[in-house]
Amino acid sequence: MKKVCVFGAGAVGGHIAARLAQAGVDVSVIARGAHLKAMQTSGLRLIAGTEDVTVPVRASDTPADLGPQDLVISTLKAQALGGVAAQMAPLLHDTTPVVYAVNGVPWWYFHGRVPDAATRLPRLDPDGALWRHVGPARVLGCVIRSPNELVEPGVIRSMTATNRFLVGELDGTLSPRLLDAVSVMKAGLPGAEATSDIRADIWNKLLVNLPTSLLSSLTTSTTKELIEDDGVRDLYVRICQETCAIAARHGYPLPLDLNEQFGYVGKNAHRPSMLQDLLAGRPLELDAQLLAMQDLARQAEVPTPTIDIAVTLLAQRARSSFQASLR
Repeated sequence: MKKVCVFGAGAVGGHIAARLAQAGVDVSVIARGAHLKAMQTSGLRLIAGTEDVTVPVRASDTPADLGPQDLVISTLKAQALGGVAAQMAPLLHDTTPVVYAVNGVPWWYFHGRVPDAATRLPRLDPDGALWRHVGPARVLGCVIRSPNELVEPGVIRSMTATNRFLVGELDGTLSPRLLDAVSVMKAGLPGAEATSDIRADIWNKLLVNLPTSLLSSLTTSTTKELIEDDGVRDLYVRICQETCAIAARHGYPLPLDLNEQFGYVGKNAHRPSMLQDLLAGRPLELDAQLLAMQDLARQAEVPTPTIDIAVTLLAQRARSSFQASLR
């Protein structure tokens, strides 16, 4: 049986781990604090609609306790990835792939596309730890469409019955290791599927995540509430248009169907993960979700006036919120 480790079993990672454990996969998790203690003592509980299940999982804050894995799924926030890159070593044998399920622009984005790929987006890996200790050769990119919340330590609430996990090689090939990883994930996650263009999938998700993360966090509104207000909806459209302009200049023209997007975003009163972090006083994924997008815009000489104003305001709000949480 394949051994799978979910590194960072918070809201999304906890959902993944619970579903894999429920399906009988040999899954373990890396977590910390009260969440770790709750899983060790009471198991991992997943609430999804009328379903309420608790599964036992091997949980630790020390990778060496778990040993080499056949697949590692990293669901940590982008800002935490570099700090734990070296700690992953005990989980990796020579051919262990690492699925990076992360929001925003990934640290490996330019791999295989430009000669200076490792330094093109320095804010995502400032000291090069990810490139040194993990390296893009191990990476499988992953785009997640699976809204979840960490309700309390050891308890995850899934907000939808339709969860998608698009997994892809950085070079676009449908390699044996990709198909094997997707097969393992599919055991508990029916929405897992292989993709031949993970960067296109990333851009399509950014087209949703950028406006929802920015505007929900600025207004503390759910996604449904965002599009019910005419003024906020207008800002939403402008951010979408600017995102499309950035994507097009980087080789990914995106179809913008606002009716479809409003229907998708507005069907659930969901709090995006960035808003959840803000309300909890946790650091936000500003670099990967927002500032890296500004970097890509500058590199392509694309003006982004609406995004720039919103990011400036949110960055200040995040600083104030985080400082308040430390008092």
